[in-house]
Amino acid sequence: MKMMTESTVTIIGWLGFIFCTVAYLLLNIRAIRFDGVLFQSLNVIGGLGLVISAIYFDDNPNIAANSVWMLIAVFGIIRYAKKRSTLHKKDGVADTQ
Repeated sequence: MKMMTESTVTIIGWLGFIFCTVAYLLLNIRAIRFDGVLFQSLNVIGGLGLVISAIYFDDNPNIAANSVWMLIAVFGIIRYAKKRSTLHKKDGVADTQ
């Protein structure tokens, strides 16, 4: 991870912060749903940026916190995908997306 410059990693970290914060803002203004793929995807991307930054700066508590944050979001995406798949099977509609 030391092959990236400090400023590149800092930008990645700030982008991670922005993605997570925007997800939370959109959720609170009810522009998106907590069980939707957009909210979870923003959290995965944001968490990844924060984990990359934390690894570079050897910030173990943030590595742990944001890794768990990402895993929870991945769980949400998988759950959403399974729910969507089940609904499409019940309707007899093939998912082409």
